[in-house]
Amino acid sequence: MAGPMRAIDYVSDDGATYRMRLDASNGTVAGGVAATSTLVYPRGWVPRYVLAQHPTTGRERRIIVPDPGSALWTGGGGTLTLRDYGDNTDKAFNIRGHVGERRYARAT
Repeated sequence: MAGPMRAIDYVSDDGATYRMRLDASNGTVAGGVAATSTLVYPRGWVPRYVLAQHPTTGRERRIIVPDPGSALWTGGGGTLTLRDYGDNTDKAFNIRGHVGERRYARAT
């Protein structure tokens, strides 16, 4: 179960900064800053994220990366400390992949 949500600024690949709601703990770990933008992230677009794998169960979580210049996005693998909602402790999740932003055009 995810924690409380907060609004953050998401820097899109199109150069604009959008307001997006994100789980507060994941947003903090990924470097999200409090939202100042009034543009809402477009519906149907998929934000960039890293795949983080639990160290013992192997389950993966998607962690949205709001800034393409962050070390979380530009770095390679490594680990990321996230809250394990199963036992409510912090664990070092392994970064298994990076997935870029996708923007889909609307049909006219």
